[in-house]
Amino acid sequence: MESWQKWSIVYLSIMSVEDVEDMYIIGCLISGLQLFGVSGYMAYREIRRMSAAVLAIVRLPGMCDGIFRAISTQTEMLRELNRRLDVIITQDRKQVAIPGLRVEMG
Repeated sequence: MESWQKWSIVYLSIMSVEDVEDMYIIGCLISGLQLFGVSGYMAYREIRRMSAAVLAIVRLPGMCDGIFRAISTQTEMLRELNRRLDVIITQDRKQVAIPGLRVEMG
C-alpha cells in the first residue's frame, strides 16, 4: 500500500469520526430544542389553566352578587304578583257576597 493511500484512509477515517460527532452534536441540539419546545408548550398550557382557575375564583363574588340580585328581584316580583292576586280574590269574594246571589266557590 502506498503511503498516500495509507494517509488518505487515516485522514478519511478521522474526518468520518468527526462528522459522526458533529452529527451526534447536531442531533442532540435538535432533540434538546424539541424537548424545550414541548416543555415550554406544556408549561404555557398549565399556566393558562391555572390563570383561568384563578380568574374564576376572582370573579366568583361578582357572580354571587348577580345571582343574589336576580333572586331578590324575582322574589319582589312574586310578592307583587301575590299582592295583586290577593286584591283580585278579595274583589271576587266581595262580588260573590252580594245578598241574594249564592255562588259556591270551589
